[in-house]
Amino acid sequence: MKPFEDAVAMELTWLLRAGVPAHGVQLTVRELVVARIGRGPLGAREVSDAVAATVRAAGRLVREMDASQELMELVCRSTLEAVRGHGGETARWLGEATSAAYAVLDEVARERAEGPAWRWVARGIPRG
Repeated sequence: MKPFEDAVAMELTWLLRAGVPAHGVQLTVRELVVARIGRGPLGAREVSDAVAATVRAAGRLVREMDASQELMELVCRSTLEAVRGHGGETARWLGEATSAAYAVLDEVARERAEGPAWRWVARGIPRG
């Protein structure tokens, strides 16, 4: 999933440097995720991997570009909205996708000294 993560990171980098408002970031993230999961019949694993890669890309930007922590919440919410809104077979894996997002948030929190500050992001994301 590294190529997808890299593509998301590049797109988010461009959006942040261009000063695109939050709503534009939100729409772009949704479109990236929908395009990824819309490529064919996917299972829970592929959907969860796409979610994890997207959230991990946002975490990279927060670390590398010193982007705001709100970016993580925005990307997490947008990613899960894409899964939910995709409907059909994909939407039934929303629980697994949400768990994948939480797992990446925990991973990023462990990597950063201010781990507890990341916990508020997880609390702001609706479960399944």
